[in-house]
Amino acid sequence: MTQPSLATIKKLFAYSQNRCAFPQCDATIVEDFGTITGIISHIKARRPGGPRYDPHQTAEERHGFANLVLMCGRHAKIIDSDPRQYTVDLLQEIKAIHERDRLYELSQVDAEKAALLLKDYRAIYIRAARDVVVNRPGTVHAEHVTIKTAKQRVNVLPPEGSIGSRLDECRYVQHLIQRYQDFASRQPERRAGGFKFPAIYSAINKRYGVRNWKLIPLTKFDNACSYLHGRIDRTWLGRVSPGKNYSTFADFCAKY
Repeated sequence: MTQPSLATIKKLFAYSQNRCAFPQCDATIVEDFGTITGIISHIKARRPGGPRYDPHQTAEERHGFANLVLMCGRHAKIIDSDPRQYTVDLLQEIKAIHERDRLYELSQVDAEKAALLLKDYRAIYIRAARDVVVNRPGTVHAEHVTIKTAKQRVNVLPPEGSIGSRLDECRYVQHLIQRYQDFASRQPERRAGGFKFPAIYSAINKRYGVRNWKLIPLTKFDNACSYLHGRIDRTWLGRVSPGKNYSTFADFCAKY
């Protein structure tokens, strides 16, 4: 095996919840509309000369779940630029903390995102005498070089007049969704039976008749916020202090 399998990347998605593993970073790996901003990082490098390379690893181990971690572009660059600080032991600990108790059932949308990420991973390699990663240290000297590129993707942006077309409104709704997920996942019955983080997205989309919440019209922004406020306040933790479990839109904009 010379590259990770799709099953492995789906497993990474399920444990990482499409978030960067670097401590205190909550950056998304693949955005809702298919834009890829993260990277499949190897704890022990995939090729000789790379950071933390282990010549005793088998190809299967090198591209297996235990040796892979999802990182945003910035932190992927940081960990590979300073392997003395970001050792194998440290990265394994970062991965373990990030993935601990976070497994959830992949939605069809997240499964498609995992496939997109793997396709992007394959697209950045040059097949010559050896494999070389674009934007990584090292060069290739070969008589013949074949470059393989992926089919160009077209990303459709949310239309004008939708929540997704306005940065502040979009970020605030995402903040409320994440706050609900945080509160709801801590309920005793949810902890015992497992909590499906994508479920709230399906509920919102169904309520407003859209395939993605970012397509909700701006005219329904206040209504969508009220709906999410209510969902948060009705959770086990939310009932302790209803109305005080989230920032107002104005306070959120002032802070962030």
